Amino acid sequence: MKPRTLLHMLSLALLYALMVGSFHPVDLTLGAVLALGVMRLFPLAGLPPVLSAREHWRRTLHLPRFGWALAVLVTRSCFQVLMVIFGPADRANHAGVVEVPMGERTARGVQVSSWVMSLSPGTVLLELDWKKRVMRMHALDASDPDRLIRQQDHFYQRYQRAVFP
Repeated sequence: MKPRTLLHMLSLALLYALMVGSFHPVDLTLGAVLALGVMRLFPLAGLPPVLSAREHWRRTLHLPRFGWALAVLVTRSCFQVLMVIFGPADRANHAGVVEVPMGERTARGVQVSSWVMSLSPGTVLLELDWKKRVMRMHALDASDPDRLIRQQDHFYQRYQRAVFP
């Protein structure tokens, strides 16, 4: 096993142990097995893109901005979900499926956008349709699908594209 693969597996196993709140050897072993399974199911996630040194540093410098924007997005989404839960009763009837165009995203960019969608409360990725080049997501408030599409595109263009095109 390559050192990079081993490092990824150990990182994912440690993340699993933190999530379950146990560092028992059985939990760490289970985390390692799950990590290998995830790495086999999603092989693109383990392949580093071929980048020049300059491009690598440019993306690295934009990473904190992406992380901050992601934290703000998740926080705002939490408040929006609270508004759906505790707001007027008719807001709960606006759930639905929205097709978000993949646009110019690379395969890795689609993976990251899908992760961002599912990470923010109130939305979850349902399906990637590579033939139509759309990402189907379910949203608790899909009353204005165009607004959701604009939000996803704005986040990609402004924060994600510089790091994960």
